[in-house]
Amino acid sequence: MSEKKKVLIICGTAVGQMYLGVLLNRIWYVPVLVKTADEGVRVAQTDSFAVIILDGDISDAELNAALVLLRGDLSVKAAPLAVFITGESSVKPESLIARGCSAVLTKPLDLAFVYTILARLSGQQRTTPRVPARMRVEIEEGTPDKSLTCINISEGGVYLRTHEPLPEGTALHLKFTLPRDVESIDLEADVVRTAPLGIQIETEPGMGLRFRDIPEETRKRIKNFVQWELIGDLEWEAAI
Repeated sequence: MSEKKKVLIICGTAVGQMYLGVLLNRIWYVPVLVKTADEGVRVAQTDSFAVIILDGDISDAELNAALVLLRGDLSVKAAPLAVFITGESSVKPESLIARGCSAVLTKPLDLAFVYTILARLSGQQRTTPRVPARMRVEIEEGTPDKSLTCINISEGGVYLRTHEPLPEGTALHLKFTLPRDVESIDLEADVVRTAPLGIQIETEPGMGLRFRDIPEETRKRIKNFVQWELIGDLEWEAAI
């Protein structure tokens, strides 16, 4: 598994810091928390970050000062800057982009969108979040066992545990039911990665499958399951 990348989070509230810190940790980043842009610059003088996240729900004067500092100081100028704002904010995303921000995301946060944007900004290869999910997946062809155990799932695919993974490129038909769901899902998938027994100690033996031609309704069901598993226990309301 790839090494976690450091993200600098600038947020003035304890609740916001907790939420963003937990969220970023769960989607495979190392969050470093500060309250102000000034603190962020001081931290960045001795460390480097793949992305900087600024909670933009502050006064216009504070936001302007933070942007001037974060886009002008050499310690942080090269790092992509993502700003989180509420949907009702008077600040226009276009104006933030024009001032050097790399991305603007609105609250409440869509986890899949946040993950995709941060992956692009930080150079992560995986573009959709995944979660552990132990469930049986029925397979119609190709494997000695007609059902295998799912280790994790994303809206893009699944990882199945097996000591006898099939060759990359193998097409399979899958049928499974998400935890706490009642309606089964039928999908076509291709083997895109294999991990035979004993090759990688830290990885369970098995094969990674990418879904093919996934219907939008099914994709949303899986996306909602992943989002709930990752942040369903978190609540964050912007400070008034």
